[in-house]
This record gives sequence, C-alpha cells and structure tokens, in this order.
Amino acid sequence: MQELRDVSRRRVKRLVGFAMFGSTILDLATGLIFTFLVISLIASAVTEGVASALSWRAKTLLQGVKDLLNDQQFTGLALDIYNHDLVNPRSNGLATSAGKLTAKPSYIEPTQFAAALIDVVGLVPGGNVAALQQQIGAKIKDQQLKTMLTGFVDRTAGDIDRVRDDVASWFDNSMDRVAGAYKRKTQLYSFFIALAVAIALNVDTITIATALWRQPMLVKQLPTLSDGMKPTDGYDDLRKSGLPFGWGTAETDIGSSPNWRWPYALLGWLITAAATLFGAPFWFDTLQRFVQLRGTGSK
Repeated sequence: MQELRDVSRRRVKRLVGFAMFGSTILDLATGLIFTFLVISLIASAVTEGVASALSWRAKTLLQGVKDLLNDQQFTGLALDIYNHDLVNPRSNGLATSAGKLTAKPSYIEPTQFAAALIDVVGLVPGGNVAALQQQIGAKIKDQQLKTMLTGFVDRTAGDIDRVRDDVASWFDNSMDRVAGAYKRKTQLYSFFIALAVAIALNVDTITIATALWRQPMLVKQLPTLSDGMKPTDGYDDLRKSGLPFGWGTAETDIGSSPNWRWPYALLGWLITAAATLFGAPFWFDTLQRFVQLRGTGSK
C-alpha cells in the first residue's frame, strides 16, 4: 500500500512539474510574441512613412505599366495612358516625359485602364474585326502588344465591351505581379528598418527570452491587447512591461561586457528584425491565441 502511495506521489510531482514547465513555455512565447508585435508595429509605421514620402507605390506602378506596355522610354503608349484622364485625373494631361508628370497615381482601376487603352488606340464600337485590327496595327508598333490586342478583337468578334473586359483582366493579372514586387521591396526595407529599431532600442530576443525563462511573472505585467494599438502605445507598453531592453541597464548593457556577448546581441537583434517580416497582424492574432491558451490552464 505504501508503495502505491509513493508511486502516486511521484506521478503527481511529474504532472505538476510538466504543467509548470508548460506554463513557463507559454509565458516565454507570450512575452516574445508581444515584443515582436511592438517592433513590427514600429517598423511597419516607419516603412509606410518612408514609402509615402518617396512615392514608392506610384513609382512601382509606373514601372509596371511601362513594362506591361513595352514602353521603357515612356514616349509611346504608356505616356498616352498616363496622360488620359481616366487613369491620371490629377495630371494636366500634357506631360511629354515621366519627369513632367504633374501627378502619378498609386492605383489604377483595371476597367479604367482598359477604357483608356481603347480610347488611346482609337477603337470604336460597331467596327468590323478587320477595321479594328487595322486600327490597332496603325497605332501600336510593339509586335507583342499588337498580337495580343488583335487576338482579343478576333476572339470577341469585334465586341468592344468584351475587348474591354479582356484588357481589364489582363491588366489586373499583371498588376498582381507588380504588387508582389512591391511587397518584396517593402519587406526588404522593413527588415533593415526593424534591425535599426532593434539596435537603437536594444531589443535583443535572446536577452528577453532568458529573462522570461528565469522570471515568468514578467508576462503578468503585459498590457491588455487592443485592436487600435498604435506604435507609440505599443512602445510605451513595452517600456512599462519590465522586459529587459534598452541601453544602460544591468541586464542589457553590453558596452562593458566581454567580447563574447556581442555575437549573441547581434544574433538577438537579427532574430527580432526577422520576426517582423511576418507582419504586425500575424503577431497580433498569434498573441491573442496564446493569451487564450494561457487562460485555459491552471493559474
């Protein structure tokens, strides 16, 4: 009987130890995810500000239209499209080069692009297929583009509305690739901005993880999540959370530390920066799930 009681006690101890271990893991993950969320918010806000100031979207779209219409010099069809009021209503329509555009759109509606292209080429409703194809050949010199448009006219039997729909679909599919290129560009800049923020604030993932492992109670000081969480609010919450970051504190100061600490600090900064590539919405949703998971366990 005594042996059964001893076995039961050992099993209970193992279960309690496992539960405590699991709780520590959840606390560690929750603290790190909150940190990644805050840095992601700051990095995305800075990246968006830089993108807006430098007109990245408008410039990327312009290059995408030039590629699409095979008009890299911006002296032919792409220029005519950008001077069209449907595509660029804020421009005066008199530009003779990209540098003389008074405005550049950041987004073009596919149906408006299609209507503008039909106007520029001079396609009119009611024309027969041969006449429409002849008009395309007279206006468009690029063979690839000419073949595509004459094919649209042939397949739709000269129905301008259907031609417009085909052009709009073609433009929309092409802009998906442009959007992908823009996303890769912003992600690259966002990583370097996040790395700069991580170094400036000394947000070292390894140091924070070590502190959370040793002091799980730090997670209790994290603020309540809010859908309207702003970068400044997130930074204030991170500063008040008690997590070890910043310069000049005993836990985070590496200025007078042995040389072997620097590689770990650099690795910690890189991990922090790399985590921001997932984006603030991802970390916000993940943090909500972890908070709910922690709430279902024993206190």
